[in-house]
Amino acid sequence: MSVEIESGGVVARGASTTGRHAAAALTLVPDLAAPPAAPPRHVAPATDGGHELVRELEAAVDRLHDEGPTPGARADLDGLLGAWADALMRVHRSRLTALTPVAPLPWVLVEPLPGWLEYLPADAGPAWAVRAHPGVRRAVELTRSTWSAAQWVHGDPTGDEVVVVETSHGPRAELSAAAGRGDPRWDVAAALDWLAVALGPALDPAWRIDPGARFLAAYRDLGGDATPSRAMAVARTLLTAVEWSAQLAVAQEPDDDERAWLAGLWTRPLELIGAVRPLSSARSR
Repeated sequence: MSVEIESGGVVARGASTTGRHAAAALTLVPDLAAPPAAPPRHVAPATDGGHELVRELEAAVDRLHDEGPTPGARADLDGLLGAWADALMRVHRSRLTALTPVAPLPWVLVEPLPGWLEYLPADAGPAWAVRAHPGVRRAVELTRSTWSAAQWVHGDPTGDEVVVVETSHGPRAELSAAAGRGDPRWDVAAALDWLAVALGPALDPAWRIDPGARFLAAYRDLGGDATPSRAMAVARTLLTAVEWSAQLAVAQEPDDDERAWLAGLWTRPLELIGAVRPLSSARSR
C-alpha cells in the first residue's frame, strides 16, 4: 500500500494506478514499506522461486470460473487458504524471549483519522458518516483498550505478504518478516479483511464459498484461537478504507470504478456495527 503514517494520520506517498474491486483486486502488487523487525529465528523468510499468493489465488479463481465449483477446484482454493493459515500459525507459535521487540500498535488505534477525509468526493463513500458514528469510535477505543501483546505477530499478514511454494505435500506458504510481540487477533482480522475485500468479490455467490470462513476454520484446526472481535474487525476495515482512499483519491484523481470501490470500503465499518444493511452490490462489482 503506497501510504505513510504521520502524526496527523495517513498521507499519500506517490501516485499509483493499481487497485480495483472484484477479481482485478487479486492482481495488486503493493509498494511495500521498509521491512519490519527481524522474525523469530525459526520462521523462514519468503522462499526464492515461490509464487505470490495473490497470483496463486487468481489461478484458483480462474479454475473455478472455467470448471465451476468442482471438488478439485475447491480443493485448490482450500489448499491455498490452509497454507496461509499455517504460515500465520507458525508466526504465532514462535517463542517469545526477553529480546522480542514489541510490535507497534496499528496507526488507526493511536492516531486521529486524517483531516483530508472530509475532502473526499461524496460518491467515494460515506467517510463522513463513519467518522461521525459513535459506534465506530467505540470499536476503535475498545480494540485499543483490550489489546494484548501476548504472541509473536506479523502485523499485516495480508495476501500481498505471502509467498507460496509447491512441495510434495502440497502448497506451503511463507510470510515476510514478523513485527514482534503483539495481538494475534489483529493478524487474523487483517487476513479476513483482505479476503473480504480482494477475494470474496471475485467468487460467484452461487458457489457458496466463503473464503474467510474457510481460512478461519483452517486456522482453528491448526490450534489457533486468536479470533478477532467485531470491534477489532471494525477497526481493521476503517484502516483499510483510509489507506485505500489515500492511494486512490489523494495521490490521484479517482475514476468511476475507483470511486465505487471506495464507496464499498467505507460502507463496511457501518455494516459491521449495524448502521446500514450489507450492500451486496457494492461487494460484487
